[in-house]
Amino acid sequence: MTANPTATTASAARPFTDADHDFPGDRSGTLLGAAAGVFGSAAVLFFWIIGALTLFGKLNATIVMLELDGAWRTTFLAYPFLFVASLVAGSVLASLKRDLEAVGVFGLPVVVAVVYFIALTNVRPLL
Repeated sequence: MTANPTATTASAARPFTDADHDFPGDRSGTLLGAAAGVFGSAAVLFFWIIGALTLFGKLNATIVMLELDGAWRTTFLAYPFLFVASLVAGSVLASLKRDLEAVGVFGLPVVVAVVYFIALTNVRPLL
């Protein structure tokens, strides 16, 4: 018995593609990452809603004492739009099977909220 030389050379010459490992369930990491990103973004949105209610209600809270104005207030009020935009963009990327980018976009609002908080507490007092 001799080995078939054409089978080994054909498989060695063929480049590796995503179709080589495409089986049901291979995007479970994307699903878990997207769920974590959406859950974290929704948790930030929940606390954003509480902050917005106290800001507009003029209650005696820390968010009112910060006296947000100008770009700081606009950036604060832009979070729900960022949340919706990340859901739409992440869903489009996931449907195009751009898994890593989709997970990153789903988690982007959490990163933006952390950067905004750091800038609000460390950069704004210097201005």
